[in-house]
Amino acid sequence: MPQVLVMGFDAETVSIIKSALSLAKSQIQKYCQEKELLVDESHRGIIDVEKGLLKGIEGFEKLIIDTTDRPFVMDADDYLGLLDMIKSALQTYLQDTIKAKDKTGLSSFDTRIAETRRVLSLESLKDRKDNLFDKYYAPSISKREGKKVEVFLSYSHNDRALAGRVAEQLKEKGIDVFLAHENIEISEEWREEITEHLTNSALLIALLTPNFEKSVWTNQETGFMLGRGAKIIPLIVGETDIKDFGFVEALQGIHVNEENLQECIEKILKIILQ
Repeated sequence: MPQVLVMGFDAETVSIIKSALSLAKSQIQKYCQEKELLVDESHRGIIDVEKGLLKGIEGFEKLIIDTTDRPFVMDADDYLGLLDMIKSALQTYLQDTIKAKDKTGLSSFDTRIAETRRVLSLESLKDRKDNLFDKYYAPSISKREGKKVEVFLSYSHNDRALAGRVAEQLKEKGIDVFLAHENIEISEEWREEITEHLTNSALLIALLTPNFEKSVWTNQETGFMLGRGAKIIPLIVGETDIKDFGFVEALQGIHVNEENLQECIEKILKIILQ
């Protein structure tokens, strides 16, 4: 494997990268803890793969610190992987810092935001990946550089009345919700529109009914989000059996009916705002 000689980052840049990697590690740890609560102990070995990523980050972190302000030799592919990891961590760190500034209104965050943007603009990071940690960092109702992240509500057209009530109550709480039958005009290329919203949404709510089970589109929407590693909240309607829904069975669902809808909305909000 070819090797490259590269220069280590300066001390100020290393400080920003360390903070970004620290956030990435905390988000991965939180992600693993949440997943462990959702599955039986026999499945937790799968989550250990995610935990292995933490050790990889710690190894790269030590390398970055040890090579501050001095050249070092590294395998070319590993170096590109290091740059991808750095840029991805910086991107989520920037989002989190902007969010903290918005919440607190403290101008002291401005310097850190400017410094993070400076590091992100480095030539070595210009064309690198910036999404490696997206599935561990839950943007929910925050903004990503001015772009609001939404919740995708997946449901059978036959259940649109209940879906509309769920969406309406979430919107009243300040949550952006995408419903296909409300948000897509007939003249638009609706498949592309749905794919775009599935790609950009932070979370999917699956309205599980016998109608959902029979729908090709709802099953594909859920599979799309599972493939992304995005968070999914199953809403189990009435006597519907979650065991009928494949991989979704492993997720912790919320039982919903007409009488407890408000209570369910509060549970959904807690999950979204975690």
